[in-house]
Amino acid sequence: MPKGRAIVTEMTISPASGLHLLELWQDVDPAQAAATLGLPLPAPGRAEAFAGGHVLRLAPRRWWIDGAAPEVPADLGALTPVGGGWTRVAMDGPDWRDVVMHSGLIDVETAAFGPGSVVITPLCHVRSVLHCLNDDTVHIHVPASTRDHCLAMWRDLGAGMAQPL
Repeated sequence: MPKGRAIVTEMTISPASGLHLLELWQDVDPAQAAATLGLPLPAPGRAEAFAGGHVLRLAPRRWWIDGAAPEVPADLGALTPVGGGWTRVAMDGPDWRDVVMHSGLIDVETAAFGPGSVVITPLCHVRSVLHCLNDDTVHIHVPASTRDHCLAMWRDLGAGMAQPL
């Protein structure tokens, strides 16, 4: 960040209560599961929108469903609510990439990290999940137990709060 330059990024904090972990069994074909569930199951490092929210790919057979979760037949896999352990921080503004890069070891200015991208990386010394929604907005999921630490670091970097805590 150039010295003396004002940061134009606002943070909005919300609980991640609608977050579920979908894990498919080893012998289940993801394309068949997507058709059965009526959800997109994106490729590694990607997220896709659906009518009730977003699906984020976290690992080879794991996705987060951020929004309305479907019923998962027992022969496909397991669906576990995980939102209670996470806080969603929406960063909005043209400088969110500066704030993120100064709080971790990640290059989010690369063209490869554009809209629809998902990455798991340490930010503020804690494992975080970033979901780039568009050029001016990223959702960062941080463990609920470290939320205040992350928010303090981001405020020190110049990000403002869109709402009081």
